Amino acid sequence: MRKILSALILLALFAGIASAEPLKVGALSKLNMTEEEYSDFIATGHKAGAWGFFSSKPAPESIAFKFYDSLQALQLGLNAGEIDEMLLPEAVAEYVMDVTGRYKVSSIARTLPAYLAFGFRLDDAGKALAEKFNEAILAMKEDGTLSVLQGRFIDGAGIGDPESIEFRKFENVNKKIVIAVTGDLPPIDYVAADGTAAGFNTAVIAEIGRRLNVNIELTYIMSGARAATVTSGRADAVFWIQGYRDVKKHSDIPEMLVLSEPYYEWNEFLFLAR
Repeated sequence: MRKILSALILLALFAGIASAEPLKVGALSKLNMTEEEYSDFIATGHKAGAWGFFSSKPAPESIAFKFYDSLQALQLGLNAGEIDEMLLPEAVAEYVMDVTGRYKVSSIARTLPAYLAFGFRLDDAGKALAEKFNEAILAMKEDGTLSVLQGRFIDGAGIGDPESIEFRKFENVNKKIVIAVTGDLPPIDYVAADGTAAGFNTAVIAEIGRRLNVNIELTYIMSGARAATVTSGRADAVFWIQGYRDVKKHSDIPEMLVLSEPYYEWNEFLFLAR
């Protein structure tokens, strides 16, 4: 990150020299806002001081977002010229740049702390499962397990496919929890070409399953189908749902889901251009 910061000339903020047209920016689909609402959400957050934009060029007057249901589709959209740039969490953007070798940082957005959590159905069974996950996540925070996993799979991740994780099988346990994953936030959320889940979230899920003494089954979905997969009963939980600290209306938290305790946070997004 320091290399990126030093390479950028940190000029002023979002209200810089206006461009004639809004900057077209791609992002992974949000579950609680339209593209237009998300554009307003970002602009409002900037005006309120929640977003700080730093760029090596004059900032655009406005941003128009276009949603994509997968990271692959998002990159294809940028490569095809459908969008000017794409917005990704810092760790994901750095991974994409390392692996592809074809993008550069255009701007940095510093935000209120953003976090990831599991999402569950907003019913008694979903709330009960969320409480069990919360107990495991809080224990993992307290005993340092989450910090170790973050250091191993995110902060210390090298170039290439994230490390695969083997789930423990409990032979005499009938209980099974189905968790939907997308693979759209590598190295946080990753699914290899052969369909094997790997990386940070897989390690977290495996550890939660071990602590709860339950078998875990993963189902792979598109990013835009996260909420529907859980509410329809296809999965008991979904990774990931993204939220922000101290924000009244969230872009990615639908009302029909209840969330677990957050277990990964950051406060910088990167705009990537070709």
